[in-house]
Amino acid sequence: MVTTRSLAARDSEAMRARILTAVGELILRDGLAGVGINALARQAGCDKVLIYRYFGDLDGVYSAYAAKSDFWWTVEDLTAGLDPAQTSLAQALKTMLHRHAAALRSRPITLAVLAAELSNRTPLVVALEALRERRALQASAWIGARYRLPPEMDVEAIGMLIGVAINYLAVRARTLGVMSGVRIASDADWKRVFAAVDAIVDALAPVV
Repeated sequence: MVTTRSLAARDSEAMRARILTAVGELILRDGLAGVGINALARQAGCDKVLIYRYFGDLDGVYSAYAAKSDFWWTVEDLTAGLDPAQTSLAQALKTMLHRHAAALRSRPITLAVLAAELSNRTPLVVALEALRERRALQASAWIGARYRLPPEMDVEAIGMLIGVAINYLAVRARTLGVMSGVRIASDADWKRVFAAVDAIVDALAPVV
């Protein structure tokens, strides 16, 4: 039986989702600086009182948006199907880096945030950055718990360097299709990038 309370809860969840969707729409249309209470209420088609009711304040909106699984990959996204008993460390790292790149390239809102975060340190940027940091640590912990790592191999630093390079190239590819003479615009271009990433990982990671 559908009760008045259950209908109200459903409406509440729908409105919360609409408000969070509006955050992404504003980022794409107006940039990070365009995300404010009044603009958010207009974009979501609601009274700003509802935003305060559901999220407490704008920082609460930012935290909720940062927690959305579709803004940044989860460890499960990167590691799905990887079996350490059958997959070498090098292959696991390559797979995770490929999936990292694919996740970024399919998320225009994420790329917009990455492009602006150094010059626009808004609370939303900080919240999203904190989420990325947590996920990166979780990915490193997943590797460390399942593979025997040589003491001289700093997987976190290696992953950081290659991951940041991928981040920059994915952001740059939105408007500029080339970097140092290497095309980065199409899927075919990225196959060349991935081949280089794989070669780096193979040179650094033992086959264990």
